[in-house]
Amino acid sequence: MPDRLTRRRLLATGALAGAAAVVPSFGAPGPLWAAMRGRPSSFSMDVTGAAFAGGRTTRVLRAPHRFDLLGVRGAGVRGAGLEVRARPLGGAWSRWAPLDVARHGPDDRGPLAATEPVWVGGAQELQLRARRPLGGLTVSFVAVPAAARSAATARVARVSATASQASGAPPIIGRDVWEAGRCPPRTDPSYGEVQLAFVHHTVSANEYTAADSAGIVLSICKYHRDTNGWNDLGYNFIVDRFGQIFEGRAGGVDQAVIGAQAEGYNRVSTGIANLGTFSDVPQSPAALDAMARLIGWKLAIHGAPVSGTVTVTSGGGRTNRFPSGRAVTFQRIAGHRDGCSTACPGNALYAQLPEIRSRAAKVAPSPAAAAAAQLTVAAATRQVPYGRSAQFSGRLLGADGRPVSGVRVNLQKQGGSGSFTTIARATTDGDGRWQASAPWRASGAVRATARPAPGAASVRSPQTTVTVGALVTAKAATTRIQAGRAVAIAGQVRPQAPARVLVERDAGNGRYVRVAETALRVRRGRFAQAVRLAKPGLYRLTVRTGPARTPTSAEPLFVRAVRDIRRTPAPTSTGGTGATAGGATGPSTGAGTPGSSGGVSPSR
Repeated sequence: MPDRLTRRRLLATGALAGAAAVVPSFGAPGPLWAAMRGRPSSFSMDVTGAAFAGGRTTRVLRAPHRFDLLGVRGAGVRGAGLEVRARPLGGAWSRWAPLDVARHGPDDRGPLAATEPVWVGGAQELQLRARRPLGGLTVSFVAVPAAARSAATARVARVSATASQASGAPPIIGRDVWEAGRCPPRTDPSYGEVQLAFVHHTVSANEYTAADSAGIVLSICKYHRDTNGWNDLGYNFIVDRFGQIFEGRAGGVDQAVIGAQAEGYNRVSTGIANLGTFSDVPQSPAALDAMARLIGWKLAIHGAPVSGTVTVTSGGGRTNRFPSGRAVTFQRIAGHRDGCSTACPGNALYAQLPEIRSRAAKVAPSPAAAAAAQLTVAAATRQVPYGRSAQFSGRLLGADGRPVSGVRVNLQKQGGSGSFTTIARATTDGDGRWQASAPWRASGAVRATARPAPGAASVRSPQTTVTVGALVTAKAATTRIQAGRAVAIAGQVRPQAPARVLVERDAGNGRYVRVAETALRVRRGRFAQAVRLAKPGLYRLTVRTGPARTPTSAEPLFVRAVRDIRRTPAPTSTGGTGATAGGATGPSTGAGTPGSSGGVSPSR
């Protein structure tokens, strides 16, 4: 049954081949392997085309070590109709199980030439068969030692599944129970929205006990993390045939955690996987009831009904049935195949979706009742200069309208992919108010999340958007230069954007007349250029970016061009062709000395 899966580092790797069809066994376990026996491990084995001996089935292959779960990766696995069977040394063979190519994953990843993992529960030998002869491929294994399986099973039995869960939620076995640091996420979770739920199956064996489930979930987590290279377990939740519900991807069961379960729709959905294969065999009544209660609660706390349809925008992707940007309408409780090119969750379970919808509608609380607390967020200003701190504040009120103090608030920003990531944290004061700040280098939407009380459902504020304003700085190499020569100016434009320098000459009585405006060569947010001042006079140089009517400008630079600068050393030239002010043209040559920078008071 799905246990909370965590990702761990690839601990052991099968090596090489040479002329052999399969990487040979490592032989007797070494000290490293002995040291790892108490925790799950990942390792692999290369299989060459010679292992198929020109046929469709390999000879008996012996893995380097005992394993509990396996999958296959390689360029030829797509369309090969791969199947696998396994056995302990000298034991009986399992049934042939399909190795379906993975049809889900993160939205921002390229094609994954790997199969779904298959649980075999303690084996060391295997055979592969395919519709056609194959070249080289790699078998990836996960081993969950007996000690780790026993510990997880004992924790599941000992710890109440309702402990520390959100109010109204069905019993959920948390990651701290089944994973316990054995499959830690690579990065912090990202957050999106939950507008619908996708139902999956794991395409693994249906013959397992309730005591096996935690180990199976852990092994799937390690496969997703180590073999697929994902940040964490792909599914948000996993349900076994006994009705046990496991927390999947880390980040909070009551949060809109973005998983890797429905490519192109991860940001707007939650994914529930059923442990087993349900192409021909239906899911058990206990599991159907658990899914109905889970989905009914989960959609409600995010303000979504369980009945009817919802229209979302496809994010595209290799396995997506619809192109990016297409508006797609789904049932609120949908099958994986509805959005992606896959048979998941199997014909039998897909036929049970109407029953799940009916059951969920009977037990789901109203969305309004499920999220009664209120959380707000406001920005001190709608635009913040690049790199400066953006200031935010808000207030948390409980369902009774009273302020909630001492609660942690997560300030989250939406990235380019649409997901939300925590950028700052704060704690509410006695009046329920909170404040937080974060460096601002890109425009984006911001929201706040908080859990008003231990075990309560988390609440999310409406979004607010803060844009990033350009930050322009400029310096001049000198404030005094020989007329007809060029002054070097340098500075930054953040974020990177086209910039220009406006050259004006003092016309007297505090008036400056426009002489020229020339584009600057900005590379990686920096520029360094020479500007020629053709005639004597006091010049004002203003570097600016953005629209002509409402530009963002640096502090103006004041440089005096004089007829005779024999008493003033010449500044170093930046070389190149510069902007020519005062009507002169031609390549620039430097003159003057490095001196003070922008903001110098104009002197006559």
